[in-house]
Amino acid sequence: MFVIIIFALLLGYSNAKGLTVSFKNTIESYAPQQPQLVWQIESNDTCQSITLSYPNNLEQDCYIESVKADTIQCQLPLPYLKRGRYLLKPIKIASNYPFGLVSVWSYIQPDHTVYVYPSIIKTPNQKQLSQMTANDDEGAEKHLGDDEFESLITHLPEMGLQRVSWKHYAKTQQLLVKQFSDFKSADTQFDFNLMTGDTEQRLGQLCYLVCQAFESDINYSMKLPNKSIENGSGKLHLQRCLQALSNVGADYE
Repeated sequence: MFVIIIFALLLGYSNAKGLTVSFKNTIESYAPQQPQLVWQIESNDTCQSITLSYPNNLEQDCYIESVKADTIQCQLPLPYLKRGRYLLKPIKIASNYPFGLVSVWSYIQPDHTVYVYPSIIKTPNQKQLSQMTANDDEGAEKHLGDDEFESLITHLPEMGLQRVSWKHYAKTQQLLVKQFSDFKSADTQFDFNLMTGDTEQRLGQLCYLVCQAFESDINYSMKLPNKSIENGSGKLHLQRCLQALSNVGADYE
């Protein structure tokens, strides 16, 4: 038996030697769904019976039967169902090859924070919905700027001569100035205090609104009890807002 165990230890070490496990990214979720970690696993030689597991979540580990000189990806679920911001704990990488008699393992600590976003709840606040819909329909507000010629106005001494229409001056002997308009997206603000219900319901309604604004590609800002996020749009702005919503009121470990 002693010889078999020594032989198993040597095989187990040889099996895991050269295995590379890399953290790729996080699939964040909306409560009560579990976020997941995406891992890349590669080996120069055949490596068998690999398991990735998270503390206190042994029933939902990531098992790979075999890695054969190529690169594969696996997703490891995390045991977080409540809205919040979570610091990752060490991930265990283990192999029970061969025979399950011995175990070879190591730990990796990703320097990463995981967010569970609030549950998406459709808001009953018609004022906020109407404001967003109106801005989506109208598309833009007009501001003075440099984008598109709009009209001619009478020249005033403080205006300078840069925009004088000399063509019109030659015809009419009047100093007229070209005025331009700059079309910018209309802005919407989502306010925690305008939502209804308890804290989680209000955050869920804000989550719904920012997701809808992202889908409609409109500019928006957000006002939370202890934080305000300035006007913006796009995927990074959405992520910033969702993370701020996740972090309201309490932190989770």
